[in-house]
Amino acid sequence: MEQAADITVGEVRIPFRDIDMHGHMHNAAYYAHAEAAVAGLWRHRPQGENDPVYFVRKSGCTFHRGLRLDDVARFKVAVTRIGATSLTFAVAITSEGAPVAELEIVWVAVDPATRQPVNVPQTVRDWLKAFLS
Repeated sequence: MEQAADITVGEVRIPFRDIDMHGHMHNAAYYAHAEAAVAGLWRHRPQGENDPVYFVRKSGCTFHRGLRLDDVARFKVAVTRIGATSLTFAVAITSEGAPVAELEIVWVAVDPATRQPVNVPQTVRDWLKAFLS
């Protein structure tokens, strides 16, 4: 029997468009790839009829070393906090087994009409508990 893929892990070969004039990946590209990794996990969530939308409230990154063209980067997503109206994701980036960067991304759940914070639905909270680190 084939084992299901780990939805918390993704890999990216660093493309030329992400490289700066010094030969390293642009800082903003770390965020773009990390957000794509979180979206890869998020697309598996249970969906409800009146779900809120989510906006990035805060993000931060600790860099260990720069990625270069054609490096293969591994993105590992974890949930570090499930708040009443917010979710915190940690994305660890490695390449060839060595740490590259660690990102923290905080989302806030908001009502699509009023844009005011609302509670994260219980079904989503329960699902995310499996990914808490």
